Amino acid sequence: MRFNLYAIYGLSDGVTDEQFDLSKLPFDITEGARIEAISERFRDGAFDLWKEGIGTIAWENLKRVRYGLVHRYDPNPTEDEKTGKLIFGTEAHEHSEMLIRGLDACLRLVRPMRQSAFLIHGDIRDDGSFDVRGFDTPPPDFVEVTEVQKLFLLRNQDTDDLRTYAPEFLRAMRGDFWKYRMAVHFHQLGYFQSLEWKARYLLWCAAIESIYTSHNRGHQGKWVATSRIRWFLGENTSIYAPGDISHLPCDPGLTVGQIVQDLYEMRNFIAHGDKIPDSFFTEIVRDGFGGGVQKSEVLFEAASFIIRASLLRILRDGLLNDFADAGSADAYFRARNLTWPVLKAAQRAASAGGAP
Repeated sequence: MRFNLYAIYGLSDGVTDEQFDLSKLPFDITEGARIEAISERFRDGAFDLWKEGIGTIAWENLKRVRYGLVHRYDPNPTEDEKTGKLIFGTEAHEHSEMLIRGLDACLRLVRPMRQSAFLIHGDIRDDGSFDVRGFDTPPPDFVEVTEVQKLFLLRNQDTDDLRTYAPEFLRAMRGDFWKYRMAVHFHQLGYFQSLEWKARYLLWCAAIESIYTSHNRGHQGKWVATSRIRWFLGENTSIYAPGDISHLPCDPGLTVGQIVQDLYEMRNFIAHGDKIPDSFFTEIVRDGFGGGVQKSEVLFEAASFIIRASLLRILRDGLLNDFADAGSADAYFRARNLTWPVLKAAQRAASAGGAP
């Protein structure tokens, strides 16, 4: 047997969230993949062969992996139960790897966490221990997240949510649901783009655009996008999901309706090559553990929430077919009167009605 696994940063420890129930592990997700405690499965010196090449910090991060998404598979030719087709080792490995990467992307929608180690693969010995054969080259330091997510760890509810969303998420990523897939892709790229904040912000804005706009006239632009976001997620929905804000800093009570204009304003300054006004970096919007959190960072938090809440709602409400491509998405929002001509006509009518 062989394995692919994706490291999980950590489990909730009872400090900011309830203590994770270790008796739940191993926890079945779907298609044979599970969340497992894996530190005891690595043999002594499992990563020593690569220490010199990857450096001490990355080596230490790999040694600290305690939990992960794990999938086991048989490398020998096996018969597919549905098609009767023989599946060979390379195909089985690719399927296993894509399954684990997909589940990791889904978990990132449910609970984004820091990442200090990535995909690890190898053989499973007769005693059940893992013999590491390779891994994605780890970063010199962990992949950073938004300010509010820096203390995020895997909670009990997150495992249940992942199991709920995973089957439909995998179906989306394997099918012709391109608007959904592109949004996930841009979210993933932004998550791993931690060296240049403007690049991450534009990638996350591209994810939002993938969901809420299209290349067709009447379905583009800031006004259309912000109107659709307010309607789809709810004008008064907090940009911090329950449990996001610790009990230590105060919840600022920021809503989707309050923040979405500023989110697009900063996006447009960056995208059009303009200097971003100083107010985005001097205005303190909420309190954090390290002091005040400036407006630009809160906009990152808002972008992350909007992407994740939107993609999860699409799964939860069975809307994948409505977000398969531009045509289906345009029809979905057209039926809700959320196109530029209709929005403009409504604005004119409101202005005329309010005129003296």
